[in-house]
Amino acid sequence: MGLSLKDICYCGKKPRARLRDDFDEVDRLLEERYPGVYDVHNFLRRNGLRDALRGNKPTQSRGAKQIVEPTIGLFRDLATGHSPLMRSFKAVTVYRGMVYGNPESLDLLQGWDDAWTEKADLERSIGYKISELEVATVDPSELVKVAGSRPWESRTVPKKRTTENKHGEPVLKRLRDEGKKPATCPCGNTFVSAAKLRPENPGIKCVGKKGCGKFIAQYD
Repeated sequence: MGLSLKDICYCGKKPRARLRDDFDEVDRLLEERYPGVYDVHNFLRRNGLRDALRGNKPTQSRGAKQIVEPTIGLFRDLATGHSPLMRSFKAVTVYRGMVYGNPESLDLLQGWDDAWTEKADLERSIGYKISELEVATVDPSELVKVAGSRPWESRTVPKKRTTENKHGEPVLKRLRDEGKKPATCPCGNTFVSAAKLRPENPGIKCVGKKGCGKFIAQYD
């Protein structure tokens, strides 16, 4: 989801800087610029699942970003179709001809009259005929449960988004580790590389304390 909070609140890591957040102003800007996120956040707040922004005060450990970020995470989950909460909303997201969300919403869309301008506009914007859309499904074997941010929570996510911790339990990958691959150099150094092989440079630079520094390492 291409959504950034940098223009409405502090998104850095300095504890004292979070104290400068104006929660009332952030609430106003969130409603103005991201009304969908605002509505979902307040739905969750009314049900005791999120903290309020308006009338609240920042602390060194919790600014506006820390309050809103979990709600934004739900929208990112919607893109993979694995969030039970987002499936409960009477709305859908269309991605590459597949519909993520409540299947009943697709039934409603496919019931639209061909004469409606809104139907033509929607089909033009998504690049598909509504009649061609299919509800996204996933094989249970491709999913795994991982622990959530709190002890009593767990989430079901695609296996490719998980790794194992030191206890052998499935946990979410850290974003900065995604896409990295193990590499080995003829000098004997083994390490994890984020480099991309290029035609003009077919090797990866051998790094680390024991690395030779040459562009001769290769992905394992």
